[in-house]
Amino acid sequence: MINNELKESIKQYIGTVKIPDIACCEDSKSFYDAYNNVDSMYDHNKAESISISIFKPYMESVEDLASKLDVDPIKLNDMFRFNQMPSKGLTLGIGLVLGLSLDEIKEILKKMSYHLGNDDFDKIVRYFYINDIRDANLLSDALVSFGCMYLYSKKKLR
Repeated sequence: MINNELKESIKQYIGTVKIPDIACCEDSKSFYDAYNNVDSMYDHNKAESISISIFKPYMESVEDLASKLDVDPIKLNDMFRFNQMPSKGLTLGIGLVLGLSLDEIKEILKKMSYHLGNDDFDKIVRYFYINDIRDANLLSDALVSFGCMYLYSKKKLR
């Protein structure tokens, strides 16, 4: 659960940071769809050679990553085995728990045809990366407490 001090700090950050409005994906039909990570709205043909395996150099084991993300290791392993394209939220969660910098995750997102936009969801994600808060569950709680969606659907991975 997110504490009040963190919530106030995030609230101040959201109110002060000004990032130019850009679509989260150049192929996105609308900001709403991009915000909600609707994968069907993206043209992943450009990124077809990029998959979840892009994280392999950064990680020790799938089981360790799955425990940090609180997902089923078998499902996560299947994503690696079949080179599936993760959602934007899952990509952000993986990068967060692997300790990637904001610049590194932005580069990975770009390769996958995703971007960080100017909505509250993306600002809160930036806050966690900038302040080196490496807890995906805490990030999901923070997102929900600000009226955003969860970082990624654990149900899809369980």
